[in-house]
Amino acid sequence: MTDNSIDPQYDSTVKPAELHADKYNDPRAKITARGIWLGVGVLLLGMIGAAVSVYGRRTRLEESTRFWGAETITALQLAERMELLPRGSSRFEPVELTATPGLGHLRRTLLDQRSFNWESESPGSVAEKCEQNVTDELTCVQLRLTDPTAHRVGVIEIDLDLVGGWVGPSDGSRRVRMTDWVRPKLRNFLSTIVNVQQLRYDVRE
Repeated sequence: MTDNSIDPQYDSTVKPAELHADKYNDPRAKITARGIWLGVGVLLLGMIGAAVSVYGRRTRLEESTRFWGAETITALQLAERMELLPRGSSRFEPVELTATPGLGHLRRTLLDQRSFNWESESPGSVAEKCEQNVTDELTCVQLRLTDPTAHRVGVIEIDLDLVGGWVGPSDGSRRVRMTDWVRPKLRNFLSTIVNVQQLRYDVRE
């Protein structure tokens, strides 16, 4: 005998919710006040974690602005062109940094007040420290920042002692030392750029 009954699973007139009514109406699945508060707590913890992460990565400029001055801060943020020049005993061809990968990290390092040990701040030039660190390696460099298109800043020159970690304006008015954590990273970054540039010159020859 043929069963002419229609299987509810294939009956188009039956709503999806009615196919598994036993699951939707399971008395074990209850939404309690405790569950709601747990969900709210997880959401709040996520929001707090995101806010802390954003705050921790935010560039802090209070001490940096006091040390560098507003024009240098603007140049580090917006200057169109940046060049790397030798200072002291360093010997290499000037390097155009404008389109160099990682340049944003260099800008942030010099902007962020957490990159420096402010207790070391003192009057005097970075060049004096460079003279005490004469080796065959890359020791001292100068960053020259210009903004030839928009003219938002003049020529800004910053000296860096990559051995001792001192940095300051090239006018020799003041200097401050970078932290032990930042110093080797900055030196490795700039040394790599100079070495790559030198290899390019050697290949051309």
